[in-house]
Amino acid sequence: MNIASSMIFLLLQLLVAKPFPSNEGSQEMIPTQAELLDDGLTLLKKHCYACHNPNTNSHDDIIAPPLAGIKKHYSDAYPEKADFSKAMMEFVKNPTAEKSLMKGPVKRFGLMPKPVVSEEEIKQIVTYIRDSELEKPKWFDAHEKGHGG
Repeated sequence: MNIASSMIFLLLQLLVAKPFPSNEGSQEMIPTQAELLDDGLTLLKKHCYACHNPNTNSHDDIIAPPLAGIKKHYSDAYPEKADFSKAMMEFVKNPTAEKSLMKGPVKRFGLMPKPVVSEEEIKQIVTYIRDSELEKPKWFDAHEKGHGG
């Protein structure tokens, strides 16, 4: 192999081993829908499961309504995604009895306290609730049938 051939061979190896630089570092990476949902689930578990835990043993053990039930009420009242998100976000940011869709649970448990999370985190949690299959307590379906649900 002569020097010119060796240089071309070396240059080709460098090009293959180290691709041309991209402009990825100069742009913000846009998260995928799956990543956003993963973030929403993480936030949901961190901030919501203390009260809305789907792993309760019975309806008598809960301290707040299951998220699956809340989602059903919001989906029934607000079938459009944008309306669902807006209404739930408004309630979570500033819970009031007037804005509550679930008068029975408010009477039983009291009003949910205002969470100490950012608006962006609330948006991620609401998006997860709206767009995901939520884990239900094992007793939930039988309870819903008792309410005609």
